[in-house]
Formats: sequence, structure tokens, C-alpha cells
Amino acid sequence: MKDFISKNHKILSIIGGTIIVLVITSGLLFGPFNGILPDSLREKIGYGVNNDIEGEITVQLFVDFNDERQTINITITIPTNRSATAYSILLYANLTVEYEDYPNGKYITSIGGVTEDLTHNWQYLVDDESGNVAADRYNLRAFESTIVSWIFKT
Repeated sequence: MKDFISKNHKILSIIGGTIIVLVITSGLLFGPFNGILPDSLREKIGYGVNNDIEGEITVQLFVDFNDERQTINITITIPTNRSATAYSILLYANLTVEYEDYPNGKYITSIGGVTEDLTHNWQYLVDDESGNVAADRYNLRAFESTIVSWIFKT
């Protein structure tokens, strides 16, 4: 065994070093230390962005079903360390939500059983301004948002 190690110490060192690098890398990507990675990398590997770690927020949710269903107007308090996006607030309101995943985020196709069709689709506004990113990427805490409106528009 001693002869094997002395003859192959370079190869064994490379293999050992590679294993150490793989363990550290996998710990960063999949383990408890992934929070130290940049947000862009966290998103690419499927983790949520670490951007809502501040205190709880209270947001008014308004959902206009355009006469398909009764309008919803409720206040939602989102606790600390929970996702606070234009998408997640729908889930906190216990609404069923259907969506399609795209590289730039979720596209909402149905809220509360009211599904888009050829003439209607779901659009959201935050503090009376149209959302300019996918709903699951609009961080309500970052913009200190207080009102989220979802409208079934023609």
C-alpha cells in the first residue's frame, strides 16, 4: 500500500483535490450555504432570489375578474423571510393560480378558476403602475409596494 501511494501520489493528490472542490461546490449550490451565491446564479439553479429578508409587509390585493366572478379586495400581511412578489400574494390569498414557466419568469394564465382566452388575459399593476417583469420576479419589498391589482383585461 505504501508503494502504491508513493508511486501514485500525484494522481491521488489530483483526485483528492477534485473531490474536495466538488464537495465544496455542491455544498454551495445545493446545501445550506447557497445563500451566499449571487442572485443571478441562485435563479439559474432554481432557488428564489434572496431579496426579501426584511420585516413583514402589508399589501392590499385587488383582483378584478371582469364580471366572471366577484371582485376580491383584501389585505395580506406577508411575514418576514417569505416570498413577497406579485405572484406569491395570490397564493397567500388562497387563490388557485395556473401559470406557464418561461426563462424570464411565470406567466399567469388563470386566477381563481378564471382562465385567459382569445380576448382576455391577466395583467397586474403594482401601486397603479403596470408590472414590467414577470409576476414572480416583482419584489414587493424592494419597491415598498402597498397595492397589487390583478385585472382580467380584454
